[in-house]
Amino acid sequence: MQLQNEILKTLLYYDIWSYPLRAKELFTFLPVNSMTLEQFNELLKSEATGNTILEHDGFYFVKGKTPLVVSDRQRREAHAKRMWLMARLSMHIIKRFPFVRAVFISGDLSKNATHSKSDVDFFIITEPSRLWITRSLLILFKKVFLLNSKKFFCLNYFATTENLTLEEQNIFQATEVATLKPLFNSTMFFRYLEANRWIKQYFPNFDVRLIPLPKASERQSKIQKLFEFPFSFFNATKLDEHLMIKMEKIWAKRYPVFDEETRRRIFKCTRSESRAYVGNFEEKILALYQQRLRDFGLQPLYETVGRRGVMI
Repeated sequence: MQLQNEILKTLLYYDIWSYPLRAKELFTFLPVNSMTLEQFNELLKSEATGNTILEHDGFYFVKGKTPLVVSDRQRREAHAKRMWLMARLSMHIIKRFPFVRAVFISGDLSKNATHSKSDVDFFIITEPSRLWITRSLLILFKKVFLLNSKKFFCLNYFATTENLTLEEQNIFQATEVATLKPLFNSTMFFRYLEANRWIKQYFPNFDVRLIPLPKASERQSKIQKLFEFPFSFFNATKLDEHLMIKMEKIWAKRYPVFDEETRRRIFKCTRSESRAYVGNFEEKILALYQQRLRDFGLQPLYETVGRRGVMI
């Protein structure tokens, strides 16, 4: 019964997106670690009884859903294969911009679960004190050359090489970290995972070797060095700070509906981090997950304290 509850907790998180899991994925994101993958596979077969945990074609999901969710996931995976091609093309553009040090994929595509309305979400690591210069140049490129389309060029998260550890630590952020995929600079990608080892509190079985990773570009562009050269002739750090302050004012003016505390939480705007969850997406997902757990009579994995999720 205990194992069944832990399996349910994992499946219910992904059930928010009607997303069934394979056995290896279920093991990876299980909130307990007391057996090997082989042992888990054997026990899982007995847990998929047709009561609360269902199985179809090697995928597991919760009662209330039909095998159609498996077909839907398979369609999303086929769609994601096409989007990866565009993501790689965009990456080769992004990596040439000044001070870009790594490019990762997050969101739907990182989970191979895209659909017609999905964007290609990029997570970009920059040189310290250059984040806002990089971000501003990329946003300008998107507006001028892509007519502000974010379909294959969604720049929703930036961090610097000296600030890789996330402040918020909850199941939503743990899932986003665990499902990141590197497209440029795999060394930095593994540094990022190491800096966020706290995700093992939520996924003690997590092992990046169990997760298929795309082949990442490793070579730094010579053109990038040429683009960075002009910034050595003036105080680029001061410019970076000015651009950060300007963006903070833009967000305050653009979203007056939020109070300052909420706005600062949704729109990260610091010298070493930029993030915009316009629809307060993280808190909505956490609230939905808590409700799904209650619907199945389960205790939450954590309680939210301020902006930090604390395991209980």
